[in-house]
Amino acid sequence: MIKIAVVDDDLNEQQKLSDMFTRLGGEIGIDLTVVTFSDRDSFLFGYDKSYAMLCLDIELNTEDDSDNGIELAKKIRQVDSDVIIIFITNLAQMAIKGYEVRAFDFIVKPVNYGDFAMKMRNALGFYQGHRSESFKVQTEHGFVMISSDDLYYIEVNGHYIYYHTTNQVYKQKGTLKEIEVKISELPFKRCNNCYLINLKYVSGVDKDDVIVGGDRLKISRPKKREFLQAIAEYMGGKIL
Repeated sequence: MIKIAVVDDDLNEQQKLSDMFTRLGGEIGIDLTVVTFSDRDSFLFGYDKSYAMLCLDIELNTEDDSDNGIELAKKIRQVDSDVIIIFITNLAQMAIKGYEVRAFDFIVKPVNYGDFAMKMRNALGFYQGHRSESFKVQTEHGFVMISSDDLYYIEVNGHYIYYHTTNQVYKQKGTLKEIEVKISELPFKRCNNCYLINLKYVSGVDKDDVIVGGDRLKISRPKKREFLQAIAEYMGGKIL
């Protein structure tokens, strides 16, 4: 699930964007959960970092005209430096101010689905390619927390899983399928039935080998096309 906030004082625009996210989620096979807000204060109250993306109307109606979507984004950046911000605006020239808060993109009203889908696919691709998670690995001597950012690839051998990280290799009982479910929203892809590769660390492909973390791992013929496509999409920062 990817959680998205839409902040717009126009209820029709809220519904329109929510419907577009529902349509897009169905097309790309991702659960996009949209939470809508009609004003700045209700959004800021209790804000947490569970949102992957914020769609902010620049021309929010407030008592102070200067306290618009840009100012709202500045407040968010004080507590969340990573969330993707996309502005929705009637005036394209207003979106230039978005650089002040590292906005990812902007969409001009009236929102057209074709333009919306293209830009949101790019934003979601960026999010999926750059997000990370930490998870617990039970070892023979206890447990260790591993960040996906430090993980080159995951290997299955017999009844054991081997986590090849930037520091060392950790061993745990389990199956690759179980791990694959846990990291389904992270940029990992199977190159064969034995390995789950972190696409972030792919440094090259040589015929039927993928080079990751200094190791050469075989790409199986049945998975080659899908695996190479996943690499290309990751490198391009987009999803299907």
